[in-house]
Amino acid sequence: MNDSASRSALARVNARLESALGPVVAALCGALALTVLWQVATRLTARVALALEVPTAIEPSRWTEELASFLLAWTALLGAAYALRRGEHIGLDLVYVRFGAAGRARIDRIARAAVVAFGALIAAGGAWLTWLTWVLEQRTPALGWPMGLVYAVLPLAGLLMAAFAAERAYVDTTEAAP
Repeated sequence: MNDSASRSALARVNARLESALGPVVAALCGALALTVLWQVATRLTARVALALEVPTAIEPSRWTEELASFLLAWTALLGAAYALRRGEHIGLDLVYVRFGAAGRARIDRIARAAVVAFGALIAAGGAWLTWLTWVLEQRTPALGWPMGLVYAVLPLAGLLMAAFAAERAYVDTTEAAP
């Protein structure tokens, strides 16, 4: 397989991953908003019931805080991978713009290599943590879910980040080749 076929295959796979990831991140964000809304509504209802001295014990939802924190972690990590693929991460180019084209290209290569390494590190560490909590059968306190399920976002997001950054690094190096 030649370089252009490899590049286009990698781009096609990552494009499919990106198109699947967008709706997942949107759904997670919506679920997070609904969870927090439910938490606020039940807390408010409990306060009103307490103020009116309603004899029925109305309590705020106990599971929403835990679920909201899990949804936030999944949304943030998968959203970071999605933004990386789309090139939508914020950047501070105060020093970057002072370099010439060759200097900026060098900085870009170093940054992409660092992101690939960071993604691989997150994936490896997250896979170990996911496996360990699964084997130890750790469960979440309020929901009773396996902690391995909660931590599974780490290897997933790490692999996505590494794949997306590797694609960009590969495209840059093959385009720069004579």
